[in-house]
Amino acid sequence: MLIAFRQFTRHKMFSALNVFCLAIGISFCMLIGQYIVHETLVNSIYKDVHQQYFLKSEWKSKNTGPDMTTVGALVKALKRNYSNLVSDCYRFNPVVNVVSAADKHFREDVSIGDTNLVSMYGLPLLYGNPNKAFADIHSAVITEPFAMKLFGEKNVINKVITFTNLSGRTTDYKVSAVLKALPYNTISNAYADAHYGYAMYIPFEGNQYYPSGTGEDSWNDFYTVSFVKLQPGIQSRQLDAPIKKLLTQNAPENISKNMSIHLEPLDTYYLNSNGGTVSKTLSILTWVALGILFLAVINFVNIMIGTSSYRIKEIGLRKVFGGRRKELIFQYIVESIMLTLFAALLSLLFYSIFRPLFNDILNTTLSPLNGFHFAEWTAIALVVLIVGSLAGAYPAFILSGSEMVSSVKGKLEGIERGMWMRKSLLTAQFTIAIGVFIFSMILSRQVNYFFNNDLGYNKDRLMVIVAFPKQWDSAGVAKMESVRNGLLSESVIKDASVSFDIPERTPPNRLAVNPEGRKDNDPLSVEAITVDEKYASTYGMQLKEGKFFSNQTGAFVADETVINESAMKSFGWKTAIGKKIRFTAGGPDVVVAGVVKDFHLTSMQEPIEPLVFFQVKASRAFRFITVKLGPGDLANSIERVRTRWKEISPTAPFEFTFMDEKLQSMYRSELQLKKASGIATGLMILIILFGIFGVLALALTRRTKEIAVRKVLGAEIHHIITLFIKQYAALLLISNLIAWPLTFYFCNRWLQQYAYRVNQPMSMYFMAGIFITFIAFILITLQCLKVALSNPVRSLKAE
Repeated sequence: MLIAFRQFTRHKMFSALNVFCLAIGISFCMLIGQYIVHETLVNSIYKDVHQQYFLKSEWKSKNTGPDMTTVGALVKALKRNYSNLVSDCYRFNPVVNVVSAADKHFREDVSIGDTNLVSMYGLPLLYGNPNKAFADIHSAVITEPFAMKLFGEKNVINKVITFTNLSGRTTDYKVSAVLKALPYNTISNAYADAHYGYAMYIPFEGNQYYPSGTGEDSWNDFYTVSFVKLQPGIQSRQLDAPIKKLLTQNAPENISKNMSIHLEPLDTYYLNSNGGTVSKTLSILTWVALGILFLAVINFVNIMIGTSSYRIKEIGLRKVFGGRRKELIFQYIVESIMLTLFAALLSLLFYSIFRPLFNDILNTTLSPLNGFHFAEWTAIALVVLIVGSLAGAYPAFILSGSEMVSSVKGKLEGIERGMWMRKSLLTAQFTIAIGVFIFSMILSRQVNYFFNNDLGYNKDRLMVIVAFPKQWDSAGVAKMESVRNGLLSESVIKDASVSFDIPERTPPNRLAVNPEGRKDNDPLSVEAITVDEKYASTYGMQLKEGKFFSNQTGAFVADETVINESAMKSFGWKTAIGKKIRFTAGGPDVVVAGVVKDFHLTSMQEPIEPLVFFQVKASRAFRFITVKLGPGDLANSIERVRTRWKEISPTAPFEFTFMDEKLQSMYRSELQLKKASGIATGLMILIILFGIFGVLALALTRRTKEIAVRKVLGAEIHHIITLFIKQYAALLLISNLIAWPLTFYFCNRWLQQYAYRVNQPMSMYFMAGIFITFIAFILITLQCLKVALSNPVRSLKAE
């Protein structure tokens, strides 16, 4: 131990380099590791989570119905008829509307569902009976944050909350339980706009939110979110046959023959939803973090060997005086573990410093050090032990294996024999750094493409206001249009539109249609959204032909529709104006009034689909008012819109976002990955610089006399620098030849998930290779200059 401390203090610079590089690698792994733990523990709060499953629908005809909901009566029938397989079930219907108490009015996410929510999932209550959270059908369970928001206190049992339904009428609910604040999870956050999830839970029974009911007991309605809890030991595949049987016996043919149900495990659902976006992001971050740690370990090995020239005689003398090889190996590994321990202690400081930055980048809350559990501290201890042992093993065996006579003379034959290993490690460093650098540039290019590409509409200064109160009838639509027209009187607003949909998601409605000129037995599937006549002008969409409904006169024509270019092409039409579309589900034919140029309604992971626009006045359903703000001070414009809103609709909450923010939310995972990969690239380059420094320290130490002889014989400084650059140029060339095809393959696989994606220009590959090469050559030149400019006489006299 004492010898180890002496070595650390004798070679302060090399010891500091080792500690610093390892600290960077360990701290980055800690930060990413905590994020991975945080993400994988989503849904872990549930009781018996490994027995819980989410029912997901798949349709033979793509997007015939939502995949996140299913037939409302299904899981209840499973529990009733197959109690040997299913122990419990839960269903809910997510809604958003105004919730009030006295003179306070808030727009909130509300879950209308079964009353076994708390008991089935074991959710923690602050107040109330966990075995009977809902006292009766007029009871409500609310969250701790909402209790504070609405009443200013947590214990609000028996206080009354007023909830507005879609007909504009209100219903009073008495608070019977208060949930503790919950971490992000699938039950209380699914389909909720607010990050903290649903504010209020009310029973299916007795609610009057939808005029036609919520459909939880219907076999014709497939818009209910459903979960089941299986009996212990039961596998999800055992429900396949019962589900198919129940659908065949009870559901209409258009559902039973076209819908299939898949049970998704609730414990991993968050990771695998949305095409496994979270899981893929975690995998990439894991490999990047391990890559950084691997580079740090390579540096450790190379620098440890680089300092061996100062200790080779010590090793020889210890052998002369009876020192055994295993003792020398143990000495080196202990020194390695001690250095790793110092690095781990420094990494705790780095973790605390950079935790807020990573919280912001990854949009999460990483645990502080005092929040670490025994498992986290055990993992850090194992990292110290494993990394220290592995990092010290190679130099320990190489140095301890040197011949006694050569060691006493200060010769480095053993190290010379291991030169190929060090070159291989340095080549691996260059390869990883070049690959990550290229991936970072491709990722940045793809993310920039999302925001800079022509979306088919103008997203700038589009302010999306949540339209309240939700009154889905003719009077409610007329009221909302009156609000829209009132906003248009404000000079900072250039245009405004009432709609049910905005460009942020795949529309929930998809219809089978028979366009004019097509056989009735060969329908096409199209997406459908609900908008008003000002939608196209507000969003800056371009008309290919015709008009956007009767926007010239403002008249309402019930049988009008508008389609996009993709719909016109799929219908086989060269022109669409005046042509009719028939719906296979029934209803009157509609006449095409206009065609808009294609625009991205969803993310660029999905191709642009055929789309049909319906009028708000016909559907009598709306969710948003989008206003187009004119040029000028944005903060002032927002305040003027807020003031005008309060004048027009004083009891409705004013909540808004901008389309730019909607887009960022849509590509949240990609933005997080872009920021994290940028930091990782910088850290890798920094570690590589230290690695080159360590390897050069060894090479220059071994060849000091050679350089001195060359100078005495007339060699110029540039000849000496070129000598070393040639040696590392070969390694850099090999690294590029390895990194380029591997990176192209993995980047291409990653890009395949996007329907609209960038190409991989060779210029980026050349740029990455040239940049890493340039950085390496600069460092090599500076290192060589120091030796090349030294007095050759002193070098030749030194022993």
